[in-house]
Amino acid sequence: MKNNPVLIFNDSISDKLEVINDFLDKKINDSSYKIMILTKKINSDMTLKILRINDIYFVDSLAKIEKQDKAFYKEEEWDKSRKKYSKSTTVEIEDSKGRIDECCWTMENFNNKNLIFEELKIGSVEFIKKYSSNPNFYFYYSFSEPIYYQDKEYLIFTVFDGFIFDGLSGSAKIIMYKKKNGKWVQTHEGLPNWFS
Repeated sequence: MKNNPVLIFNDSISDKLEVINDFLDKKINDSSYKIMILTKKINSDMTLKILRINDIYFVDSLAKIEKQDKAFYKEEEWDKSRKKYSKSTTVEIEDSKGRIDECCWTMENFNNKNLIFEELKIGSVEFIKKYSSNPNFYFYYSFSEPIYYQDKEYLIFTVFDGFIFDGLSGSAKIIMYKKKNGKWVQTHEGLPNWFS
């Protein structure tokens, strides 16, 4: 990541990759498991949809949920983000069903180089054929592009993560980071209403 000249001149790209890498690094605490990154990005509409549900929680320094924060979501800030990051109307965002349709995460985006990158859509027939009879245990992660919120005070992204072993398991949520003392730190987590 440090050798990419584009990142040197564009703080927003650098910030966005910093929060994704920080989140992933905190999740990977056992290098014996295979870690898969789904290359297609989650559409930003999903981030906006989950944010609008307003089931948002403070997290502590270990990313453990503490208590609900009903003041985090602000309609006018959400609408600014919708206009900047989406071509969809509010109703279209609320009705969105698809998770993945934007291209693409690459090895260069991640600090950890022991990752497997998968182009197949999770749950597709091809994906199931490839991994259902595989004896390995995989953790997988799919990310949206982080979006700024509240005048760049926060970066928010959707993560869909789970594992593959004798079946498929996973869940989605949004993750919020705020810059504190020059470093992006996770402060909140938001849950979609199908899990609340």
